[in-house]
Amino acid sequence: MSLLILNGIGVVVILLILVAYVLAPTKGQKQIGMWSFLMIVCTALSFAAWNLEGSALQWVLIEATTFTVALLISSSRTSKSFPIAWKFLLINSFGLGLAFLGIIIVTATLHGLEHPVEVLAGQLSEHPENLWIEIGLWLAIFGYSAKLGLFPNHVWVVDTYGDSPSQISALIAAFIPVAVCSALRPFIHMDHQLYPTTFSAAEGLLILGVVTMLQSIIALYQRNDLRMMTAKVALFHSGALGIFLWMDLPDTIFNFVMAGNIVLKSLLFLTMGIVRMDAGKRELSKIFLSESINKKALTLYTAALFLAFVLPGSPIFVSDLLLLNSGWTQGKWFVISVPFLGLVFFGVLIYKTVPLFNLEDRPFPKDFATTLRIRFADSILLFLMVLGIGVWGFYRLLQGEF
Repeated sequence: MSLLILNGIGVVVILLILVAYVLAPTKGQKQIGMWSFLMIVCTALSFAAWNLEGSALQWVLIEATTFTVALLISSSRTSKSFPIAWKFLLINSFGLGLAFLGIIIVTATLHGLEHPVEVLAGQLSEHPENLWIEIGLWLAIFGYSAKLGLFPNHVWVVDTYGDSPSQISALIAAFIPVAVCSALRPFIHMDHQLYPTTFSAAEGLLILGVVTMLQSIIALYQRNDLRMMTAKVALFHSGALGIFLWMDLPDTIFNFVMAGNIVLKSLLFLTMGIVRMDAGKRELSKIFLSESINKKALTLYTAALFLAFVLPGSPIFVSDLLLLNSGWTQGKWFVISVPFLGLVFFGVLIYKTVPLFNLEDRPFPKDFATTLRIRFADSILLFLMVLGIGVWGFYRLLQGEF
């Protein structure tokens, strides 16, 4: 997949998110025009971060998204939103501060050596400055991992996604990881070139990714909040992205994985918002006490969960096949942890949510039926996009074009 197609998909998705935000807000969402403009600014900064080159420029753009996202988190103006926005701002600023220090060290050291990385890779023993490059790479990669939401700086993810408006959560989960992954890729590639046989920062990212996936499974089992459970899906996928980055896959595969992230995360959070708003509650124990639920909305949310893990033809399914194929080719068997842990996570998730189908079916509540119908139609379009991208990717895979 080309960068142009990825950009086109991103434009369509942000338009659909804006439709859900502008035409179908909840009663508590005020100043729609101002927050919509800030959503566009945040998305534009993310687009610029993954389209422009230069580690320093990308850092500036990603740091700018941190401030805009913090403001968007506070848009709901609840008692929880401001502390959550501060937590997001502090943890992300801490991580980006480390990343900036790493960028300065790596850039300054390479500039002083006046050798391309390819030459340096074959002469590491002759360059004592190599230690500074290694320190810089550790700082840059670990710092950006905090922005990606990996362990141990993952604590902002669940609160941010779980307590923000579903449209805001969809925007953050869809676009911010793409910008961060684009900024991380050059450092992962450099790390593989310089330290192909030793434990390095790239391997550290692999470990953080696996630990993040394991932690999300354990936390999911302990959660009974629909919002928080969906946030754990996003956290699990962030861990999987860490492993994809470690593999240092070609641009076409990387762009396809990022496109899948954009459309799928948007679909997940928008459909979750519909179910939660229809049920009037977010805790599963309280929803189970209800006599009825809109099963069309529940079915669409469940279908989004299937697309997020195991459904053949979905972008995640194709991405896992591409990962396994690349891992087999490169002798990196550890990549099998992504689909395996994904099946475990999905099993726990379905165990908790499928009993909701035992409730009686009913139409949307009259008080906000129009709002939910607009969001439902919006989500159907996203659902079709997810299927289209997945089928296209599966066809390209069968043709050997990836």
